[in-house]
Amino acid sequence: MKRTSSIVINIILFIQVLLLFLFFFEDRVEVPAWLQVAGRLHPLVLHLPIGFLIFLVVLVFIRNRFKKKQFKQLILICLLLISLSASIAALFGLLLSIDGDYGADALQQHRLSGIVLSLLCYFLLVVFIGSKKITLIFYTGITIAFGVLIFAGHTGSVLTHGENFVLAPIMRVASKELSMENSTLYEIAVEPVLEKKCFSCHNESKSKGELVMTSIEKFKKGGKEGVAWRAGNPDSSRMIRYIHLPLEDDDHMPPDGKSQLTTTEIFILESWIKAGADFEKKIIEYNDSDTIKHWVAKNGISKNIFETERVYSFSSASKSVIDKLNTPYRAISPLYVNSPALQADFFIRAQYQAKAIEELSEIKDQLVVLNLSKMPVKDSDFKTIRQFKNLEKLNLNFSEIKGGGLADLKSLQNLNSLSLSGTVVDGQSIEAILSMPSLQELFIWDTQITKEQSEQLQKKYPNIKIVQSLFNDDSILKLSKPILVNEGIIKKGQLLQLKHAMSGVKIIYSLDSTEPDSLAGLTYDKPIAIDETTKLKVIACKDGWYCSGALDVTCFVEGYEPEKVVLLTAVDKQYPGEGAKSLTDGRKGLIDLNKEPSWLGFRDNNFEAVFNFGSSPPTIQKIVLSYGDNLGGYIFPPAEVEVWAGKNQNSLTLLKRIKSEMPTGYRAQRVEAFAIDLKSESYPYYKIVAKPVNKLPEWHRGKGQKGWFFIDEIFFY
Repeated sequence: MKRTSSIVINIILFIQVLLLFLFFFEDRVEVPAWLQVAGRLHPLVLHLPIGFLIFLVVLVFIRNRFKKKQFKQLILICLLLISLSASIAALFGLLLSIDGDYGADALQQHRLSGIVLSLLCYFLLVVFIGSKKITLIFYTGITIAFGVLIFAGHTGSVLTHGENFVLAPIMRVASKELSMENSTLYEIAVEPVLEKKCFSCHNESKSKGELVMTSIEKFKKGGKEGVAWRAGNPDSSRMIRYIHLPLEDDDHMPPDGKSQLTTTEIFILESWIKAGADFEKKIIEYNDSDTIKHWVAKNGISKNIFETERVYSFSSASKSVIDKLNTPYRAISPLYVNSPALQADFFIRAQYQAKAIEELSEIKDQLVVLNLSKMPVKDSDFKTIRQFKNLEKLNLNFSEIKGGGLADLKSLQNLNSLSLSGTVVDGQSIEAILSMPSLQELFIWDTQITKEQSEQLQKKYPNIKIVQSLFNDDSILKLSKPILVNEGIIKKGQLLQLKHAMSGVKIIYSLDSTEPDSLAGLTYDKPIAIDETTKLKVIACKDGWYCSGALDVTCFVEGYEPEKVVLLTAVDKQYPGEGAKSLTDGRKGLIDLNKEPSWLGFRDNNFEAVFNFGSSPPTIQKIVLSYGDNLGGYIFPPAEVEVWAGKNQNSLTLLKRIKSEMPTGYRAQRVEAFAIDLKSESYPYYKIVAKPVNKLPEWHRGKGQKGWFFIDEIFFY
């Protein structure tokens, strides 16, 4: 035991010397990356000295239960463990502080208290070994060490959770009575979101990126990258862009592992920025057309208007099962961080198959929210849906159900929200589910149910909130955007179909990239014929409403199909798609799913591919590249595109070289078309070269780095 004690004491002494050296000379020392990794283990090891020191205090209080020699042996072992773990925790904490964004005062207090605690524990160990008996000085030292431990823990909680984290529940003062007249939109809707999801990392004590959100004045000032928002333009606001970055991205906020923002919370922040990001403006002062004002009025004037996280008793599904069920057309995600409850969202109507619901049987106990909006779901699918016994929310808006199978849902004892808007259900068919005891809200706007029928049902079932119209007041509000019925690539001869969720709406469109004119624009009265890739812009207008924003979408039409495609350059290993097949397989990629098989990603190499049209090639007048545009994700238009052609693959002539017009600022992510007009000539071989941006522009946060180029389809007309 003496030999072991001697070795441990020498190790502790070495750590103490290293600790003091780093503390006094950290400005002159460059910490290697592997030691910085060790520093990030500080949150793990800091609990060891806490537990050991508490155990030592307990031993002191029950010392009479041990023989004198046994008690001293236990104390020695305990002191060795305390001193060693406290020294390691202090060292790791010091390493962590070197690359952390923390407030200077709180950080210095925490560092000093940690170092003092480690030195004090070492002192207690040395005193104990050098004494023949346990003295009052030893017990006094334990008391002081315990006090320093509490102080170190308090300053640590300030760094990670903000001021008054422990005492906050008993320090709250009575709040004023809130109303539309005396309350600002910021304090009612925005601040609660920031407090819940952002303040722990952006406060006076811990300011990641030097951004402090807990003080309005400092929040307005911004951090080391400038102001966090651009008033009136959420798409160009840094805080919104960071929220929408992939979870694995280092700049994604909140960081992976922390509670993420809900759809409602993102809507609040985006709406506040769009309305001007005003901190002092009262709710009553906003225009009645502002959706955010209507949302606050609908949800109540309270700081507790956000849904709280529920606790579920069922077990979690395995990660392997969730990974298997996630596809480009179906997303499975936790309802809350670390919650076993799951949500399933379906995408791309054309890719939907009924078996995709059946496959969810592997998570039938965990599925709580099922979103099948705009999917071709039929009444026969209800027999599959009823197996999800813990289902609480079911969205069937704009599906193909007729209502005959709704009775199958009566077995769902936890279903409290059902959305049937945009379907052909009638008053008789929904009566089958209105007697469900847990049902709290039913959405039936734009169905076969009349306003009179809805009012009668509301009287008959007063405990259910039946929403028969989008809005229930007389305010002048803005219409939602029209909907393009066609999904994916438009087949030859197929007509574009537009619709709107509300009846009696006038749909106005343009096919030349100009903004639709509500007075003199083209009015949609029948499906639209197009024969090549076209930029479609559409708005909706109706008397008593503000016209909608423009639906801005590129409609890709299938063209001539080559006999063979050969990739001449290597695709990035992260985004290989399905190789050359992805360029002409007729599948469009989703801009926010870059690893979908439709996309090919290029960064270090140019994109180069040869297209062989065989012995009877068509006459080509235009080539269109479908590419991704996600500036926040470093995905840019091609810097330059070249088209080569000839009768032999090894002897091609340059037909055209076009440089792109580079963006001057951030914008909403989208799928865009790069069109190259050619003379009407016929060649068996065409080679296309697209060059990624070599250096991102000065305004971009990744300035100077290489950009990405993502391509999913190439069309020949």
